[in-house]
Parts: sequence; structure tokens; C-alpha cells
Amino acid sequence: MTNTGAKYPDISDILQRKAEGRKEIAARTFGQKIAMVEAMRERLAPLKRLREKERTEREKAGAVKS
Repeated sequence: MTNTGAKYPDISDILQRKAEGRKEIAARTFGQKIAMVEAMRERLAPLKRLREKERTEREKAGAVKS
């Protein structure tokens, strides 16, 4: 295998922050973790509704063409 001389950016700060975040989440109580998941679901709800609406519209358009 040859060395192509490719240089990659230093992402050690990103990896360190991710590790810190994992430790912070691990230190939370079970109730706090549940609340975190519920908050994520609430943030994703509009996106899920839009995706479902678009899927339904595509299915209707496909049914009309047939």
C-alpha cells in the first residue's frame, strides 16, 4: 500500500466533545433520558408528518397514472 500523502483535518476536538456528550448523557437519570427522547420526538414530528404527506401524494399520483 502506498502513501498518497493525503492530509486530513484535525477532528480531535470534535471527537473529544462527542465523548463528553456521551458521558453527560450517561450521567442523567432514567427520567431525564426519557424526557430527552420525548423532546427529540416532538422536534421530529413535523418532519415525519411532511414525509408521510409526500409519500401519500406520490402514491396517489402513481395510482392516477395507472
